[in-house]
Amino acid sequence: MPRSFYRAPVRRFVDDARLDVLHAELEKAAATAHSEAGAAEITSWRNSLSALATVLDTPELTASEIFIELAMPIGPQRCDALLTGRNAFGEATAVLIELKQWGWARRGPYPEHVVVSGKGGDHARPHPGAQLRGYVTHMRHFHTAFHADSPDQVQLEGVAWLHNMEPGPSLDLLRSAPDYPLLDAYPIFGKDDAPKLAAYLRSRLLPGPSADVADRVETAPTAPSHKLLDLVVQTITHQHEWNLLDTQLTVYWAIRHAVQVAKHSGVPRVIIVRGGPGTGKSVLAIQLLAEAARQHWVVVHATGSKAFQTVLRGRTLKQAGSLLESSFGKRKKKDMPVADIFTTFVEVARAGVAHPGEIDLMVADEAHRLWEHRRIKYPNGMVKWLTDAPMVREVISASKVSAFFLDDNQSVRAGEIGRSQLIEDHAKAMGIEVERFELDEQFRCAGSDSYLRWVEGLFDLRPGNDLAWRQDREYTLRLAATPKEMSDRLSMETSAGRRCRIVAGYCWKWSKPDPLTGEQPHDLIDARFGGWSAPWIEKTGQGLAPELNQYYLWATDESKRGQVGSIYSVQGFEFDYVGVIWGEDLVRRNGKWVFQPDKNKDGAFKKEIRNSKGSDAVQMLLNVYRVLLTRGMKGTFLTVLDDETRAYVEERLAFQYQRQRA
Repeated sequence: MPRSFYRAPVRRFVDDARLDVLHAELEKAAATAHSEAGAAEITSWRNSLSALATVLDTPELTASEIFIELAMPIGPQRCDALLTGRNAFGEATAVLIELKQWGWARRGPYPEHVVVSGKGGDHARPHPGAQLRGYVTHMRHFHTAFHADSPDQVQLEGVAWLHNMEPGPSLDLLRSAPDYPLLDAYPIFGKDDAPKLAAYLRSRLLPGPSADVADRVETAPTAPSHKLLDLVVQTITHQHEWNLLDTQLTVYWAIRHAVQVAKHSGVPRVIIVRGGPGTGKSVLAIQLLAEAARQHWVVVHATGSKAFQTVLRGRTLKQAGSLLESSFGKRKKKDMPVADIFTTFVEVARAGVAHPGEIDLMVADEAHRLWEHRRIKYPNGMVKWLTDAPMVREVISASKVSAFFLDDNQSVRAGEIGRSQLIEDHAKAMGIEVERFELDEQFRCAGSDSYLRWVEGLFDLRPGNDLAWRQDREYTLRLAATPKEMSDRLSMETSAGRRCRIVAGYCWKWSKPDPLTGEQPHDLIDARFGGWSAPWIEKTGQGLAPELNQYYLWATDESKRGQVGSIYSVQGFEFDYVGVIWGEDLVRRNGKWVFQPDKNKDGAFKKEIRNSKGSDAVQMLLNVYRVLLTRGMKGTFLTVLDDETRAYVEERLAFQYQRQRA
């Protein structure tokens, strides 16, 4: 449900702005939402909203309703202001107003971008029209009040008011249609355009009460968010484009621009994009792959997650061959630097040695899973190192532009060394320019930054105990006494048409299928499970076609939802609801996290910890459970087996938590 820091009739808004009390009310609302307002934001509110009040102080608009800092669904963005009313046809109408304090702007380094001054210097920012397009499109997709098929659809438009920008070159640039062809749909008003802005708003919001329209905006439910796997084929075949917002849009254009420059100059580039769970790294990677194919660039998508790579291959079997051929311009795989568009870091590293620079763009998803050197891992767990050269350097050498998407807190094996600083150090040692970006908008977990902060606080990855997500009911986390309770609740969600899976810490053996029946044994069994038991995902063996692989079947086939996934099968994926069984390998003791090796059944993990220098088993497991707890789009159901650890989780859930039976 959308929420705002402030909602009122325009008349009251104007009075509050004149009395200079509006910023205090907004500051209080921000604190309630655990979104502390800084001095710069408070100053912005005082300046921008006071200016807006002068525009709205007209009899025709006083009965309209206004929202300030209205939260958009499935994401952290907030609209500066949104006015509601009805137009001349009697249709419910809303106008989203983006307020900018910019005094100047110059042409940006990428399409749809400008350069403006900000904290720490000058920065490239999306053109106001591009930002408005993203916001309006996002609201139309995910806010049901604005859906085209809604019985009383609220018509939504967007405008930008740069109330400090004088007439002159900067405003002329922003209004330059050849450079920024968005002005018809998303007009821009400058400092001297207050009368024109008022007239624009009056033409769309006729005099009359609008509380009913505002009520719909405030209470209409959020539409289900898209899942990457559901739309990957449509994306790479150009039938779907993800709506990129703010920093996502900047990263997209920066990488696209870097490829164009590198192809022309022959000078390689490295771009590092960091972001936590659910910040859209994989969405961006797939969108860039699709754009590269459209441009006929030589492109590969590499990932350190075998499960993710397998499912992407399985989803795109019909398209991958023609995509590979059109991208590389060759008919035979043996003539190509890699055998598949969706490939591994090992294959890209090999291409970096044999075919340096032949790939135009390498999109490295889950790049935190890079290894120190190229290797082969055999089914019996044996590892053979293929070279002494740093794998990062070989991967970089393969492409004109290497775009690394990673989360520095998501490595889950001792040998995974992919860190943003390490990649940057190697690139600079190779004489390659590096550009870095940070994705901090949350689009998984119901778009709740608060929930992610709570998870990271739980694992001592950040200070504090953010519980705004519970107060606002942004996301569901329920503790279940047993896996049976958890499974029963997930079954109810599945019956309602939602996609659900169960995952667990690697605290039970993983047997081979029964040789007579071929069935996977129920390895997850315990007297504390309430009579419930389940198998791990199938061990289908190596070398099978992607659509027959265990990872593909588990992630896509609903008949497999009774199987339990591990960190190796779930990393990179998302489901509506996820059940998590927290084993006893990671427990809380005397205020600290402790690794109990005897409770962990991941032999390869423990062997790597023993053989590696400086690897921290506790840190690896903190990363594991952080990933498991952030796979749900709508909610997580959690069973914690260790009593002291469960008590700690309950304590972190604050206010005399009464266990809700799942």
